[in-house]
Amino acid sequence: MLFTALFVMVLTVRGQDRLDSIRSFIRSEMINRKIPGMQAVIIRDGKVVLSEAYGTANIEHNVLVDHKTLFSINSATKCFTGVAVMQLAEDGKINISSPIGQYLDSLPEQWSGVKVSSLLNHTSGIPDFMDVKRGGYVMGLKFESAWGKLREMPMEFKEGERTSYNQTNYVLLGQMIEKISGMPFEDFVRLRQFVPSGMSNANFGDSRDIVPNKAPTYAISKVSSHNLIKGKTLERTWEELPELRSTAGINCSADELAKWLIALQTGKLLHSKKTLELMWTPEKLNNGTIGGWALGWVAKRNLAPRAVAGIGGSRSWFYVYPEKGLTVIVLTNMKSIGPENLAAEIAGFFYPALKASNGGNLAESIIPLYNLSRAASFANVSEAFDLIKSKNPRYEIAERDLVNWAYSVLLIEKRPNEAIPLFKLLLKLYPSSSDGKSGLEISMKANGTIK
Repeated sequence: MLFTALFVMVLTVRGQDRLDSIRSFIRSEMINRKIPGMQAVIIRDGKVVLSEAYGTANIEHNVLVDHKTLFSINSATKCFTGVAVMQLAEDGKINISSPIGQYLDSLPEQWSGVKVSSLLNHTSGIPDFMDVKRGGYVMGLKFESAWGKLREMPMEFKEGERTSYNQTNYVLLGQMIEKISGMPFEDFVRLRQFVPSGMSNANFGDSRDIVPNKAPTYAISKVSSHNLIKGKTLERTWEELPELRSTAGINCSADELAKWLIALQTGKLLHSKKTLELMWTPEKLNNGTIGGWALGWVAKRNLAPRAVAGIGGSRSWFYVYPEKGLTVIVLTNMKSIGPENLAAEIAGFFYPALKASNGGNLAESIIPLYNLSRAASFANVSEAFDLIKSKNPRYEIAERDLVNWAYSVLLIEKRPNEAIPLFKLLLKLYPSSSDGKSGLEISMKANGTIK
């Protein structure tokens, strides 16, 4: 009995030391990343083991973050949309393998045969009505006009050919959920997910709405104008989502999100474990490779330990490691580059293989490149890419994945010398990448190459 008591005491002390180390890491990263306010929750085996609130929610009025502060989870709302579709599938009202034309009327002919699952995992090939570069709808049109124009545009690629993140997919899913359920999308999510999870304060809203206890979102100024100084001052971000509630728009606290994730994994939202596993299984593309999305969730890591994630607006994210019984939630009010690395780093306190220094949060397309160039501190990364490409002409790395890797080395590992060749490769593959240009400049200033 004495040995057992001592053993439990040792484990308790070690566990507390680890949580204290995580708290110190979070505070340090908030300083490094200039994050004003944050909430963090860790769930292990269905129980919350850490729930913390840090910093300032509203800078103008000096309002501190507490456990009731609401943050925008932005595009992580798509996880709720994925769950809503799977709930209707369990109800027998939808088959995710059926064409969307079976559920929606008056679609363009080339859209109607696309499977429901292809909307969920972004492999539909349907064109996106969002113009990401301009930050609005296609051709600068208003939503109704943009949506009409979109219906006349050709498919971007053959269904299942590749993963391409696309807001049109989730607008269609929202329309489908409303038609099948007979109620507005927001009401369906409230009734079937918020209420049974105990998310009493969660809501839908954007910058036009008055949302009590909501933290505004900030970003580092990209231009110098009036009181703003490029790269130094903070500015407010604007979120206007009039037709996109099924793609983005939920505001909640990390504690409420934890309730939802626990409810999801304990049978309160989806009755069958097979349904949950199906939802978290990434799509196989036509060429046999694994796509970057599951059904409403980012397939963030398919290596052991596997991870699925909700990532929203470069500010809020949650990682679930199903086989390890581990979930990490981090909500912030700061739009930044590669923020999801912070969640993986926290998970790395439990499983070191997940740390960025071990390649833990890299996209699978980057793993072979990482392995080939790590010994040379990434100095040969461009040559390594060319070598892999010569052996496999289909080998590609998405711009976002390269940005994430480069900024991980620069910001988390604080090794600007090693980040420089990564940013150079990024610009070699994507010459117009603004993230690549700014990252290279920051890296070169950090190592003294330029003043």
